[in-house]
Amino acid sequence: MTNPKTTQIKSYKDYLGDLIGGSLMIKESQIVAELLLKKPTQEEWLEAIVNQNVLQKRSDASAKRNAATVKKRLEGMSDEYLEQIASGSTELSTQLMFAATLINSTLLADFMRNVMLDAKRMFRESLDLGDWESFWDERSRLFPELSKMSESSTYKISQVAFKVIADAGYIESTRSKKLQNVYLLPEVRSLLLQMEREDIISAMELN
Repeated sequence: MTNPKTTQIKSYKDYLGDLIGGSLMIKESQIVAELLLKKPTQEEWLEAIVNQNVLQKRSDASAKRNAATVKKRLEGMSDEYLEQIASGSTELSTQLMFAATLINSTLLADFMRNVMLDAKRMFRESLDLGDWESFWDERSRLFPELSKMSESSTYKISQVAFKVIADAGYIESTRSKKLQNVYLLPEVRSLLLQMEREDIISAMELN
């Protein structure tokens, strides 16, 4: 199944998105969402992230990197979306950040809509690394640049992908990769419908 959004993407970098940036980082995402609601200037952003260390990271570099990843994933989201992440329950914030990550990385959304859905339909108990490798090879035919990435980069992307999926609750852990059921919250469905992102609803509901 090909995501209609995939055909609109011109570069492999856009298709990949900022997946390599890290896991869902829910606590950090709630803090960044609250900060973004204040529409900070670049100076105010750096003041909060670096000087005040609102993310409570051990180094400035780590704080900047994590904040930049979350910010990229939340770019273009409405104030209502940001408010729900900032003040919602952990479950709500998690689902909204997963949706934002799927929007940012069409590659991961396609993995959900293809590999995860097939695994569910076949009543498989778990995924394995081979599922990702086969998917990556297939996607490399659409975006040949993917096959030219270093082995270390592609491995890290696979690890982050499974970590994000585990954070969202679709697999028990990155080690077991045991499949679990996730039920989309009405608030998440409503926000995605407002954004006309039925493709993301489909990826999250696995139908």
